[in-house]
Amino acid sequence: MKFLICLLLLAVTPALAQNPETARLDSLTERAKRYFNNQQPDSLYALVDEAFRAQISATQFTQVSQGLQTQLGRWQSADRRSFRDGVARYKAVFEKGTLDFFISQDKTGKIHTFLFRPFEADISEKTGAVLTSNPLRTAFDKKADAVAQAYVKKANTVGLSIGIWRNDSLFTYGYGETAKGSRHVPDANTLFEIGSISKTLTATLLADAVQRGLVKLDDPVSKYLPDSIPPLQKDGVPVTLKTLSNHTSGLPRLPANLLLTATDMTNPYKHYDRKLLYTYLKTAILSRQPGKEYEYSNLAVGLLGTILETVNKKSYEDLIRERIAKPLGMAHTVITLRDEDRNRFAQGHNGQGNPTSSWEFQALTGAGGIRSSVTDLVPYLKAELGKGPKKMLELMKTTQQPTFVNGQTTVGLGWHWRTDSAQPWFTHQGGTGGFVTYVAFNPVRQAAVIILANSQTPIDTLIAGFQNLAEGTTK
Repeated sequence: MKFLICLLLLAVTPALAQNPETARLDSLTERAKRYFNNQQPDSLYALVDEAFRAQISATQFTQVSQGLQTQLGRWQSADRRSFRDGVARYKAVFEKGTLDFFISQDKTGKIHTFLFRPFEADISEKTGAVLTSNPLRTAFDKKADAVAQAYVKKANTVGLSIGIWRNDSLFTYGYGETAKGSRHVPDANTLFEIGSISKTLTATLLADAVQRGLVKLDDPVSKYLPDSIPPLQKDGVPVTLKTLSNHTSGLPRLPANLLLTATDMTNPYKHYDRKLLYTYLKTAILSRQPGKEYEYSNLAVGLLGTILETVNKKSYEDLIRERIAKPLGMAHTVITLRDEDRNRFAQGHNGQGNPTSSWEFQALTGAGGIRSSVTDLVPYLKAELGKGPKKMLELMKTTQQPTFVNGQTTVGLGWHWRTDSAQPWFTHQGGTGGFVTYVAFNPVRQAAVIILANSQTPIDTLIAGFQNLAEGTTK
């Protein structure tokens, strides 16, 4: 789960040539910077289009802007780095940090994209051989190595742990280091923050609660919230447990008061507790009618995890351990690191390849707070493929049933897949401040892929390469 709240960083690059469109975006960016520094979020909000307004209200935008200014200080400069498909990318330098800033406009000149992300420097390649446990004995080993090497050769990568389930056999490989400079190659037992992959386990807990008669998928969430919180609904349609899990609740990606309360931007969820969550929900405004449109939301699934704690009268961590990890033998799938886990836990690294803080969670744990390994995720995905304790298989089938279709993309409970494929991969990616992760399984091909990386360098090439390898479509 990435921390996306309007944040961006840039590396110094030569000035890029202007054309009429980039000139307009340069001008809009300068206006945005001026309004930001003058603490005029209302003036900045007046520049955005209707599509943007549907995603975030003026009040929420003001709260986010104020939180950013508190965390980052004045916006000092914005140098354009690239322009692609109508979106310009800038290096946004603030008093207390640097971010990547993306902006685009609609046909009327209104701002359509306004997004900050953690800064990613231009990536060069490492010199010399990268450490690996891959024995390179078989043709399969060598194909896996070709996919992995294209990623780990990038300068800002650090470590990688791979698991591929194919033809009832497990292949595991480690590359790089568990911490920069450690010379210790990650193995199948190395623990990583799995970020938003946690959402699939939260969905499994929801299926478990339904199976035990504790809740129903179509229960309004307000049934499980304090009476002081007004009903979460729009146009008379309530937010339900199902819409929390399939990202159609109408709730935004993150609560607006998260930035205002984050004392450390490298560990933003650490102090966001139930009190702050409920405070936000008292004034939350849904952007759309629940169940109508897809909008990915960490807030929604984090709230679902909190509700599951309430109905089970147990902590989220206890639920994960008792209802999923123990039945499947996932002995080291944890939230709080025990002494025996600390030596297994990889160091996370940011987009520049530098060590960064781990992420801790309170009220939103269900959205991204779990740590796990290839060894532990294999039985989890095998259960999704129909191989495991009967009771767990029933839960997995529930999470795989379609609950929302958005074009070619279908969402079950937690899992996403494409309906244009006769043999779809069920997938979920994850990301925290220092990790990027991915899991996928294909019931038709009886194949699964696990990718765990301890830096923020994107893993898109790994996803395509290892899925093709798992289904035997590589040449």
